Amino acid sequence: MTPGVRLKFTGAIAALLVLALLVDHASPGFALAKVGTVVSQAIQQTLRPPRAKPAQRAVPAVAEASAFALADIPSQYLGLYIRAARACPALSWQLLAGIGKVETDHGRTPAPGVRSGVNAFGCCAGPMQFNIRNGPPSTWDTYGDGTPTHVYQPQYAIPAAAHKLCTDGLANPGASTADPCPTVAGTPAQHQAILRYNHACWYAHQVLALAARYTTTPTPTPLPADPFAQALAHDPHLHPTGARGCDPAADLGDPRLDLRLQSLLTVLATRWTLEISCLHSGHSRSVAHTTRTSNHYLWRAVDIDRVDQQPVSAHSPTTRALLAWLDHLQGPLRPQEVGSPLPLGHRPYFTDEAHQDHIHIGYGPL
Repeated sequence: MTPGVRLKFTGAIAALLVLALLVDHASPGFALAKVGTVVSQAIQQTLRPPRAKPAQRAVPAVAEASAFALADIPSQYLGLYIRAARACPALSWQLLAGIGKVETDHGRTPAPGVRSGVNAFGCCAGPMQFNIRNGPPSTWDTYGDGTPTHVYQPQYAIPAAAHKLCTDGLANPGASTADPCPTVAGTPAQHQAILRYNHACWYAHQVLALAARYTTTPTPTPLPADPFAQALAHDPHLHPTGARGCDPAADLGDPRLDLRLQSLLTVLATRWTLEISCLHSGHSRSVAHTTRTSNHYLWRAVDIDRVDQQPVSAHSPTTRALLAWLDHLQGPLRPQEVGSPLPLGHRPYFTDEAHQDHIHIGYGPL
């Protein structure tokens, strides 16, 4: 017994003796019958060694986290992804981080609904974009902690997203049989859970491709064939042409093609038949008449010459329809640059002499 504990023990015994004496002589108007029990409990609490505070588990900075993950994911978010994923054995933190990246770039996008209010669709909020307007109960009510404002705080939103993914298929991955996205890498259970978050196979492809990039698994050279990219290369509504000196046919199935561009072309091909004149191969390194590196060179841009067999022009109804659709596009597929023959008058749209006969769509860094 240490001196400090001995002193506490001596004082406690003395207090109990005095209380025992008082209880025997207490008047009916000053009930002390329960004081001994209360003080005894307090003394036991005093003598008990202090409970150790739960240690904050350090985030393994490099364990299973690639250099890309460490550079791209804010440290607070990385720790939250890792801790939240532990609650579901079949959920990797990389998959959870992939959703956070696609939805809001880990809370960094300036889009509406991330830090306050709701997104442009009028439904979803926070860094993990939970629906707060459906129901009742809303998706946030079901998987969050019940406090509306917590949807904007990653320490609450990320565990809620892990809870949802686990409930939607990853709690029992063996139960999933039919694969809803057979051309996407990953398991049927992962596809099922991700599609319950956003019902699109291109979305699952983006999330799982990012999850792979967030791991420490060495990237093979050359990159292996991607079934999603291979399906894109064989899409009957995408017609590559070498008329402008590029080789888009070889690029469509290349896994180096930007994930957002792969996804956008997949969605566009469900609406229109497109003639594609340029992606990467054959394009100059720099933007014409500048020293700026072209997004084509970086695998992040596409040029479209025809829409539903109509040449792109300022007078083409299909050109106008495609641009109007792009202009209303929100979320991860919204481009950072769109050049065309039409002067829409606001960013990210531009027009000049070089873009009178095709639509250029480009993205910035992922």
